[in-house]
Amino acid sequence: MSAAQTGTGPVVTGFDGSAEARRAVRWAVAEAKTRGLGLVLAYCTHDRLPPPGSDPVATPLNEAVPQAADEADVEPARRQLASMAEALKRSEPDLDVRTVVGGGTPEQVLTSVADETDAAMIVLGESHTGLFARAVLGSTESEVTKTAGRPVVVVRGDEPPPGGPVILGTDGSEQSAQAAGFAFDFASRHGLTVHAVHVARMPLWGPASEPLLGGPVLDPAPGIPQEVADQLVARQLEPWRERYPEVSVELVHGVGPAAQALTVQSSEAALLVLGRSDHGDLRRLLLGSVSDDALHHAHCPVAVVRAQPVA
Repeated sequence: MSAAQTGTGPVVTGFDGSAEARRAVRWAVAEAKTRGLGLVLAYCTHDRLPPPGSDPVATPLNEAVPQAADEADVEPARRQLASMAEALKRSEPDLDVRTVVGGGTPEQVLTSVADETDAAMIVLGESHTGLFARAVLGSTESEVTKTAGRPVVVVRGDEPPPGGPVILGTDGSEQSAQAAGFAFDFASRHGLTVHAVHVARMPLWGPASEPLLGGPVLDPAPGIPQEVADQLVARQLEPWRERYPEVSVELVHGVGPAAQALTVQSSEAALLVLGRSDHGDLRRLLLGSVSDDALHHAHCPVAVVRAQPVA
């Protein structure tokens, strides 16, 4: 049995002054208001990637590691952070807004702040990490979802259409059970429907998820008949249907690889919700993670809900 670590504290969002971060703040503010929670704006004084505009292929790997920012570089960001907080306090006087400047990489700072405040979730904007840098260093989005023991929302894509559905990637497993609860709760608070997308898992040969590896790899996970999978998904959704009777639910059979099917479904969605499966490092390297793929290719904000084992 497993359960997601969900806090009762504020919504924590990373802020660096970029347009992506500002959009993430707007999303976080709206979510905090619907939940009746406060907001923490966090700035990280280290970066895990080469400077913007640099060529990660040409950058020596011993230089492409987190570097401490000079105080002269940090001060403008601190001023932007304070300015954003003041603007929010003026526009949202009933919203409790706090700021934190932490030393460390984004995943270290955001996870630490979330743990200290018992955050309900972490929200961050999409990064524009190149394929090579992602393969060598990872991305902020992926690293935060791996280290945070609570829901993480990456605000990406275009502005979602009003009334778009909440897309839930589900396979009947415990990893997707916690994601289902998050999806139903979000849909209920925003008056949206849930589209539960299931892609039958079949053992087959196919290209590696990471193009740098190349060549075919075999997914050793056995497939199950579609009707059995549908029963597992229906059983998983039943308690959430009962808890949120006002939420309409549609079961959708995805076509093709799971990440591709979910990306297609996300084009008109308000939110894509996924569970994170922490399978072994080798299998994740060979086959990739559906949640990691969605974090970089979905057309709407993505929520990744990582289940935690119960002691």
